[in-house]
Amino acid sequence: MFALPVTLGAFGLILVLARFRVPLGAAILAGSMAVGLALGLGGVGLAQTALAGATAPRSVGLALITILLLGLSILMRESGQLEEIVSLAHAVLRRPAVTMMAMPALIGLLPMPGGAIFSAPMVETASGRADVPRGLLSAVNYWFRHVWEYFWPLYPGVILAMALTELSIPSWSRLMLPASLFMFLGGLLMLRGTHPDLHAKSVAAPAGTKRKLLRATGAIWLILLIWVATFLPANYWLGSRPAGSLLGAIPRYGPLILGLLGSIFWTLHTRKLGAKSLRKAFGQPSAYTMAVLILSIMIFQLTLEEVRAPQRIAEELQGIHVPMILVVAILPFIAGFVTGVAVGFVGTSFPIVLNLVGVSETAGAVWMYIPLAYGFGHMGQMLSPLHVCQILSNKYFGTTYGPVYRYLLPSALLTATLNTGYFLLLRQWG
Repeated sequence: MFALPVTLGAFGLILVLARFRVPLGAAILAGSMAVGLALGLGGVGLAQTALAGATAPRSVGLALITILLLGLSILMRESGQLEEIVSLAHAVLRRPAVTMMAMPALIGLLPMPGGAIFSAPMVETASGRADVPRGLLSAVNYWFRHVWEYFWPLYPGVILAMALTELSIPSWSRLMLPASLFMFLGGLLMLRGTHPDLHAKSVAAPAGTKRKLLRATGAIWLILLIWVATFLPANYWLGSRPAGSLLGAIPRYGPLILGLLGSIFWTLHTRKLGAKSLRKAFGQPSAYTMAVLILSIMIFQLTLEEVRAPQRIAEELQGIHVPMILVVAILPFIAGFVTGVAVGFVGTSFPIVLNLVGVSETAGAVWMYIPLAYGFGHMGQMLSPLHVCQILSNKYFGTTYGPVYRYLLPSALLTATLNTGYFLLLRQWG
């Protein structure tokens, strides 16, 4: 059976079930079963894959990070820190709409799985009393959380892409920086025609506001500092271990977990919070519901890996002789849509794309195709219903996929168009 229609059908099943208020975790597991059975995994294989997916070190690590993120955000909200950050940011940026974009972009500097759940309360607070649709709040939070993921060298997908293309950090950043600008411009579409209060300009901030904002965001910067301080040593000692092993998972998730723990204790100390606040923050059922949802996503992704869905889709596209430029765009897009993660679309599509372009006598230089491939792969993962950040953001704002896609699709179309134009310019001038 062909993998592409089966996989897309599984996504359709997930969306339909979610539309009828089936719990999203259960809908994702149903999609996983559909893919596995249709592509020959079998009942026993499904059970083994589900167990392996739920207990894999990366699944446990991501679930733990989600719990810590939610706990930290609750501590910051209950102590008034989130409101203080947003208030100071609004005083500096002067427009609620700009603050709504800036908050997730700030958190986006951290390579934090599921980080959209951390910025969601900030976006909600920044919107103020304006009558803003929940779908728009989720879309803005989700979109601007990922504007840096084209070139920022802390992201695993960027690191893997640089390794596969053999480009240095400066070369990669120069090549991909315009794509981040295109995504930012695409995101501006979401805020057209919104409530006028979101665009009202306030008076200039008093002197010293920027310093206060820097101090107020100390808990966020601490996460980044601890991550930077521990990531390189962890990769030096354990980077050669298999990514799926316990020791191999430490470099990817350990620095973030340490950073979050450090930020939690910093917040407790600076805000003079006690054990009662800590118990309240981590006693919320929503955090553990989110963790279970994460595990269902990881089961789905492992099921796709077990049946080799991305590889089979690539072979199917090549088998029907799709033109090379379309393969360069479509294959990463589908891989991103199927996996919902940058590492997924880079790892499955880039070796094929780079090889196809490299052996062609008429394609031109390989580097010209990199922004096209990465740009469409990134749009694929942004539109994926399995992207962890979208799921967590929608969950926080209490919205379903439909209202969010209403804003995502026009922004994605504009971003993809600009990325295509950039590729054509590179090919023309290269």
